[in-house]
Amino acid sequence: MKKSKIAFLIPSLEAGGAERVVATLANSLVITYDVTIIVLYKSPIFFKLNPDINIIYCGDEYQAVYSLKHSITSHLKFIRTIIKIIKSNNIRLLIGFMTTPNIYAVIAAKYSGIRSIISERVHPKYTEASKVWFSVRRHLYPFADKLVIQTQDIADYFSRFIKEKNMQIILNPLNPELISKRDITNKENIILNVGRLNYQKNQDMLIRAFSNINPIDWKLIIVGDGKELANYKRLINELETADKVILTGNVEDVSDYYNKSKIFAFTSRYEGFPNALTEAMYFGLASIATDCPSGPSDLITNEENGFLIPSENQKALEDKLRLLMSNSPIREKMGKAAMNDTDKFKIENISLQWEQLINNLLN
Repeated sequence: MKKSKIAFLIPSLEAGGAERVVATLANSLVITYDVTIIVLYKSPIFFKLNPDINIIYCGDEYQAVYSLKHSITSHLKFIRTIIKIIKSNNIRLLIGFMTTPNIYAVIAAKYSGIRSIISERVHPKYTEASKVWFSVRRHLYPFADKLVIQTQDIADYFSRFIKEKNMQIILNPLNPELISKRDITNKENIILNVGRLNYQKNQDMLIRAFSNINPIDWKLIIVGDGKELANYKRLINELETADKVILTGNVEDVSDYYNKSKIFAFTSRYEGFPNALTEAMYFGLASIATDCPSGPSDLITNEENGFLIPSENQKALEDKLRLLMSNSPIREKMGKAAMNDTDKFKIENISLQWEQLINNLLN
């Protein structure tokens, strides 16, 4: 039987949470559907993709736009290109990921007479968008056939202008390739953080907290890259902790770090749904997470399968780090509880929910 043609729309396939979710879903859904990923900008593909997935680029490498005229021209060009791709490839359903692709997806799908799903990946209240872009999102999002979000807090935000029946909460899937490598038999005294190095993730608070504790036999490893890399390197040198704090940059396979670490410290100011925290819990790490909007409180039951601390509270972070570093029974108990709570994130469960949603719209 001929497969229905669906397409994801995303800015890039570089390292990142949204990119990882698209890659994971596409690899799973390609069994059932003819899957295309429409990528706005040419850039290296960080995640492994099934060779049956069709990749189509809309434009060249990303370049900043500084004038209103250029910005409008660029948006219109992308929308026209996406419409052309939809028609030439007989796409029946378009799935946007992240704000700008979501807006493009709504317009292009309506113009092309096909169904659309859009998906926000960060709490919309805290996204870096202008008032104009907020207004555009508010007026266009209701025209999508379905908005997929990850938490009830985000659903409540959008309920002000999107009907409840047009929204659906679907959790992010664990990467099957990653979770197949779980081997937690050889743990080391490592505190781990995984994520982009930027204001949102707030790793400088973690670096300062670790420096204040200054443990003799522990290391802090931060996996990821981003705008704050140079600032974090300077901070580490200023605090004289270069021998204990390691910035790895992006790594292709993070499973080794999950396997050998004992503690996961998650310090975000805001989230959509924290993929790295989910992965750390699957690998049995005792986790400390800021109770930021939104996501950590959906994953962690405080003092049972991890610790929730107030956002941007360095003292609370230091206290919980000291406790977990010094108390192996609590650390191991929380790690086991965390591991037991992650089956619902396996791709077979999440993919089924996406298939049901897609089939409902196509039929």
